[in-house]
Amino acid sequence: MNVNFPSNNYAMPTMQTASLSEDQKSLIEATLSEYDADNLSQDDALAITETFKEAGINPSKALATTMEEYGFDAKAIGDLAGVTPPPPPPKDSGMSEMNITDEMLESLNSLINEYYSDNQSDEDKASTLANIKQILADAAPENGLIDTQA
Repeated sequence: MNVNFPSNNYAMPTMQTASLSEDQKSLIEATLSEYDADNLSQDDALAITETFKEAGINPSKALATTMEEYGFDAKAIGDLAGVTPPPPPPKDSGMSEMNITDEMLESLNSLINEYYSDNQSDEDKASTLANIKQILADAAPENGLIDTQA
């Protein structure tokens, strides 16, 4: 199992598969019901994209799937409106990989649960934390998670 960490952030990267709230889905349905999917003008596409933008609905797989349910092609509407999608991330985006085996992951899970249990003394917690650090060090790439020379 490989875990990717961005070089400029300590948090796990988020997936670009944003889900839509029920209110957003309702707005999409109401907006699209005003248009004929087979006869959209550029002004129609601009109005649709602007409505979604104002509602905080960003282009995503969830949006495309929801629009498809109502007979609309999100990419075609974006193209017609002149919306340019963000470029894909570069192949080498300075991300390093941690090589964590399933066994290491199970050990980490167990150790973290022990660490946060109320049954450990301060000495036991220090030992548990040292074990967690060792597993993470063993899984880290040779030059560390952050490539300072990229």
